[in-house]
Parts: sequence; structure tokens; C-alpha cells
Amino acid sequence: MSHDIKSAERPAPDPVLTAIADYALSYEIASPLAYETASYCLMDTLACGFQALKYPAAPSSWARGSRATLTGGARVPGTSYELDPINAAFNIGAMIRWLDFNDTWLAAEWGHPSDNLGGILAVADYLSRSGKPVTVRDVLTGMIKAHEIQGVLALENSFNRVGLDHVLLVRVASTAVVTAMLGGTRDHIINAVSNAWVDGGALRTYRHAPNTGSRKSWAAEMPPAARCAMRCLRSRRDGLSLGAVAKNFGFQDVLFKGKPLVLPQPFGSYVMENVLFKISFPAEFHAQTAVEAAMTCIRRSAPSSTKSSA
Repeated sequence: MSHDIKSAERPAPDPVLTAIADYALSYEIASPLAYETASYCLMDTLACGFQALKYPAAPSSWARGSRATLTGGARVPGTSYELDPINAAFNIGAMIRWLDFNDTWLAAEWGHPSDNLGGILAVADYLSRSGKPVTVRDVLTGMIKAHEIQGVLALENSFNRVGLDHVLLVRVASTAVVTAMLGGTRDHIINAVSNAWVDGGALRTYRHAPNTGSRKSWAAEMPPAARCAMRCLRSRRDGLSLGAVAKNFGFQDVLFKGKPLVLPQPFGSYVMENVLFKISFPAEFHAQTAVEAAMTCIRRSAPSSTKSSA
């Protein structure tokens, strides 16, 4: 496909956009294992968020400080806040990510696919309270699809190698799923996802010393995918057909060092079926073995320590 376009006529969308849009809008999830795992993932992710609310610096204080109450808006689980869905998505997403305990996906680009629940839960609650009921199964379906989009894009596309943070994939996945939840057409989803790519990506600066800080716990929600989805629902033309692959000006050429974005396998339910949970210890997945070794050493040394102190 040539991107050396001289005409003002809008070209056909790039394949990455159409694959994401078709999957988000039309794919039927048929895997019992995916739904079972998604239900566990929902409980695990909410538990991570509730645990975070016990910490003074947690996102609960941000919502309190904003005072941006919207009666009939989206609720933030574990709090009394009702916010517009964009702010609710930010607060929910930051809350569940705050302690770094939620799920993990390890590939060329690692990440935490349950970060997508910020947008999914906020929009689901908002729609339900606006007279368009969203069932728990609908939420689980959205989770499976968001996990899949983020995870498959992560399999062979390494964004960290070019200095970009993995939260870019949360924005892309959440934008696709949330636009579909809001009733978007195929064109709406393509437009919204194209804007998600064109908005670029956060630099990984805040994940590495000496610049590490709390931003890594809320970075996935900036800017919220709900905003991008709602903006693109207003107009079928509010998008860029070649947002990811346009020559010279697209994501690939500008931020991915000219490398093509690849989809190594079709979208299905593979990611949710194989996602990793931090069951043993509340620590980053790559630290699980180290924590296990430390805890084993402590347990083994406990009797002798007790005897010595006695």
C-alpha cells in the first residue's frame, strides 16, 4: 500500500486500525476459559484498587480535591464519588494501578492489561445510569477485548526500545473498546484509535532512576481513552486514516524509528486466557522469585533468631 498520497481524497485506513476496529466491534468471544479468567481478573483488579484506598496518597484524595461531582455520573468503586466518565476513568485506573499489584503481560512490550478497566468500568457505569444497561458479562467481554488488543500489539512491538512507555497500548486498547461500548460505528472506532496513535506516547523517563516517582502509578490514564472516544463519536471525519503508518508523519515513522507495527497473530482471546496474576506476593512479576527467596530465608531463620533472643 502506497502512502505517497497526492490527492485530498481520504485513503483507506491502515490495516492496523481496521483489524482493531473490526475486532472491537464484531468479534464474538466464545471461550469459557477467557470469561472465567476475566471474572477472576475483575475481582483481582478491584481488590488492588480497594487496597490502594488505604494509602493517604492514593487517588481517592484526588477525586475529593477536584469536587467535580456529577449526579448520575460514573461512580468510583470504594468511594462515594460520582464523576463525569472521563474523570472517573482516570481515578479508577489510577486507583487499581497505584500499588503495582494488578495483572501482568510479558512480551516484547510488558504491561498490565487490567489498566484498561479504568475506562471500561467508568463508561459501563455511566451508560447503565443513563438508561442503557450494561451487564457484568458486557464488562467481561470488554476486558477480554482490551486485554487482547494490548497484549497482541505487545507480542512483537517493543515500544520501550525506542524510549516509549507501555501505557500507550492501554490508550489504544481502551479507546477501541470504549468507543464500541458507547455505540460507535466501525468508522468511529477507526477514527478514535487513529487519534490514540497520533497522540503519541509517554516517555519512559518516570520508570527509571533517578526520575522514578508516583507518575508510574497513574500514567496509563493520561490522557483518558474515554475522552478520545467521546471526541471521535461526534464526527465520522474526526480521524486520520493513516494515523499509524502515514509516511513521514505517522506513528511508525515519527516515534517507532520507521519500524512497521506488526500483528503476529489474529485477535481472539489468547491474552486473557494466559495473563499472569501476582498471587503469591504483591510485587512486580519479575520480583516474585526474589521475594519468595527472601521470605523462605526469613522463615528458615526465624527459629534460631527466636532462640537467640530468648
